[in-house]
Amino acid sequence: MSDRVAIGMLLKAFPPEEVDAAIDAAGAREQRSRALPARTMVYFTLALWLFGGAGYDAVLARLTAGMRWAGVATGTRSAPSTGSITKARKRLGPDVMRRLFLGRAAADRAEAARWRGMRVCTLDAGVVDIPDTAANLAAFDHSKVRVSVLAGHDTGSLLDVAVGSPREELGARVLDTISPGTLVVAHRSAGEQDLWRAAANRGADLLWRARAPITLPRLHVLPDGSFLSRMLADGDPVTDSLAVRVLQSPDAVLVTTLLDPDQAPAAELAALHRTRWRFEALFESLEAGPVALRSQDPHGVAQELWAMLCVYQAVHPWRRKEAAMRGVSAGSGGFGMPPRRGTHQ
Repeated sequence: MSDRVAIGMLLKAFPPEEVDAAIDAAGAREQRSRALPARTMVYFTLALWLFGGAGYDAVLARLTAGMRWAGVATGTRSAPSTGSITKARKRLGPDVMRRLFLGRAAADRAEAARWRGMRVCTLDAGVVDIPDTAANLAAFDHSKVRVSVLAGHDTGSLLDVAVGSPREELGARVLDTISPGTLVVAHRSAGEQDLWRAAANRGADLLWRARAPITLPRLHVLPDGSFLSRMLADGDPVTDSLAVRVLQSPDAVLVTTLLDPDQAPAAELAALHRTRWRFEALFESLEAGPVALRSQDPHGVAQELWAMLCVYQAVHPWRRKEAAMRGVSAGSGGFGMPPRRGTHQ
């Protein structure tokens, strides 16, 4: 019954008609009747994250039982070989999963948290291990992939994601979806200048943890003890400098483009930064950490990653409700799913 409930959760989060639309949009619809049609393979790829400790055969058996229980067609055979499942995953490709995720993310963007009239989201990133095959190393130049995530500050819903090499700074790519009146809260990053400029160009504000030691000039001290400064650009430091405010929180030095301490009190900014969404919440919600992907080629890696993000979007609201009932944070406790093996950073 618990397996059927888990599959039912996937069917509710991603109804068959939504899955079929993504399949058709990606051009992944099968041309003839198959034992493993595209719709079944979409749910199979998602279910790999629900039953991470099980092999392909066991996952497919649980999936088909749950889908039939829910009255959803699954194909003509219930026990194809592992090789057939692998081929069916390759036929499906990664684009269907990407479209499913982006459709869900677009719907969640309207529900972002508000603070003093501003929409608040969090930017964070991490890396996930992948098999060090020749194909993966050629695509990512490493046995890891980097994932940069823009998430709802309080809901934890994923708003946008970028995937690339661990050496790439991907933060600016996920800021394309932000709009004026948005506050982006983040930990310090290697590509700070580009990120600040990308956010400023879109009319958004930033709240960032500063690198130590602080090198920003102290231009004007404010009544709350914070001070105004300028962030200098590398190319044209005079014309392109950006006005910022630096403040000391109990556990970090923060930098923000919100300059007025009356409109943006230091204590509230510190609390926003302290309670920001973290990349590790992905794996805590799935009970899937540490994580290592199993795919031997870049297309399979992309498919697994988008599926992981889709399942997180489906699971996280349930986890938040469960946590609220128990009076604990959404990152605590379990959803009753076995962990996957591997590492993440």
